[in-house]
Formats: sequence, C-alpha cells, structure tokens
Amino acid sequence: MGLAALLTACVVARGAEITVEVGDRPYYSGGPTYWDSGYEYVWGPGHWGPHHHWVHGAYTRHGEFVKMHAKEHHHAHWHDDDHH
Repeated sequence: MGLAALLTACVVARGAEITVEVGDRPYYSGGPTYWDSGYEYVWGPGHWGPHHHWVHGAYTRHGEFVKMHAKEHHHAHWHDDDHH
C-alpha cells in the first residue's frame, strides 16, 4: 500500500467531516472587495455565532482612505434571495 493510499485510509477511518451551509455564499456578485468613497470594503463570510445562531456574511471597511479611489462609489442593491 502506497503512502497516499495509507493517508487516505487514515482520514476516512477517522471520519473527516466537511460542512457547507445552505444559503451562504462566498460573497455577492460584485466580488470579494469593492471601493466606495476612498475606502475598501472586504467580504467577511457568514459563520455560526454563540448559541448556534447564524451570523450572515457582510462587507466591512478595511484600511485607510486611498485618494485614488475617492471618486468610486458602490451602488447598493437588494439581493433577490438574501432576506435578513
């Protein structure tokens, strides 16, 4: 038995688990980042919070003001299947 097969057997024997939450998405259609009025906004994915409560993903402002992006504006819009 080769090393790769042995490692695969160990992972299967231990019952590795992968979970994908239904309804979550890595980010909205605009991509993982956008600029608005000189600030960059970065997507933070949804996650399970305290007491098994789902916390929705959201964009948050990161970093300092960048003058070359000062005139860029993100146009917020409702998302068809995203009801908070």
